[in-house]
Order: sequence, then C-alpha cells, then structure tokens
Amino acid sequence: MLRKCTEKDKKRLLDYLEKEPALNLFTIGDIEMYGFESSSQDVWCYENGALEIEGVLLRYKKNLIPTHSIDFSGIEEFISLIRTIDFTYLSGKQAILKDYQEAFPSLIATSTYFAECQKLAEKVDTTRVEDLEVEGISEYFQLMRTCFNKCELVAEEVVEKIKSGKAVMKIVKNQAGKIVAGGEVSVESQTSGMIIGVGTLPEERGHGFASAVVSELVNHCHEQGKSACLFYHNPIAGKIYKRLGFQDLDQWMMLKKK
Repeated sequence: MLRKCTEKDKKRLLDYLEKEPALNLFTIGDIEMYGFESSSQDVWCYENGALEIEGVLLRYKKNLIPTHSIDFSGIEEFISLIRTIDFTYLSGKQAILKDYQEAFPSLIATSTYFAECQKLAEKVDTTRVEDLEVEGISEYFQLMRTCFNKCELVAEEVVEKIKSGKAVMKIVKNQAGKIVAGGEVSVESQTSGMIIGVGTLPEERGHGFASAVVSELVNHCHEQGKSACLFYHNPIAGKIYKRLGFQDLDQWMMLKKK
C-alpha cells in the first residue's frame, strides 16, 4: 500500500533508510531537516501486507529520489504517483532507476560513482585551505562557473549560511590572493556528509589544491563523527579520491527532463 507519510512515521522511515546510511544521505538529511510539513517536501512510503516499509519516495522541490530494492513490488504505484508530480530530476541508485528509465523514456540519463570515505588514507597538506568569507562569494561563484559551466548557489542563502556559521565551504587562494580552488559539504545527516563542487581553475591544476580542499572537507565530516561522501564520473578524479581513502559504494543515476 502506498501512502503519504507524517511525523509519526519518522522513526520507521529512518530505520528503513539507515540500512544504507551513506547512499540514502539525501533522503535522510532532508527528512531530518525539513520534516513532513514543509511545502517544499513530501515523503511517501510503500508498505507490504505486514505493514513493513518496502520503499520510500522523497520529493524535495522538483527533485525525486526513490529508495527500494531491485525487486520492489510497488514499482508501478511509484511510477503512477510520479506521473502526477511536476519534477525536473529523478535520481537514485542506477540499478533501481532502470525501471523508471523505461517508464519515462524522454528523460536524459547521466551516471556517476557514489563513493564514501570513513578514514583518510593519505596525509595532505591543508595549510592553505581556508573558510570562504562573505566578501569572497562572487569570486567563488565565478570559480564554480569556470569549473562546471554553471553555479546553482544563491548568494543570499550562502551569505546567511556563512553568517550563521552553518557554511562548510573551503577555498584555496594563490599568491596573489585569488580564489583558485574550492568545494563544500552541501548536505549532512546524522551519519554522513556530501562533498560537492570541488574544482580548481584550469591554469592552477596539478598543485594538489583539490586534494587539499577534499581532505579538509573530509576532516570536517569526521570531526562530526560522520563519513564523507561524494560523486565522481572522471576516472582521473576517481584515482585521486581513492588515494585519499574513498571507496565506491554504488553507481548513481540522474534522470533529467529536457
């Protein structure tokens, strides 16, 4: 049976999702952060005849994340529900998203690796890594646009995070004081943190700046008693992350509307 969840379902949902705490980081983190009353978020679960949770579907704004086994018996109910939702992204473990690919053939698919670090395997010099300050936001945004051809961060939100002490955004500057590398921990649950947006200006690559930023972000997660997670699709980047102590957990897929 498919139904919408409320606060009274929180413990059962988290117990189900925490069987794979790193891979379910986004869903766990959003439930912990936004709960069940926010207009930005909805959570549904599918229960079997014994009222055991067999699947969870999260909507955060226009992002959907289904979580269930490969042989999930409620797949048709999830697909029918998704057809009624105005979404842009549908993401999750690649193995379970194949059914959704067939149901929504017009969506554009991209795949990446989902990796986790529970202990740094290599000591990296992080003395040049520092926190992003408010006055460096514009330059940081330009770094992101240069490295990734886009920047989805909102200036007002970043300012608020920095001023409130909630931002985990690290940078490296060159000798001239220009921001040349950076990255952040964007989503955190009680057990894991997601590192995103690690990039270095093309002309400054090869000096270990990205490794230093990642190491400092991993240190932040570990100091909080959490594992550090990240996505990567570039094999060269993958070698760097594995050298630092990351291990692949699974392949992750994102389906996007054109």
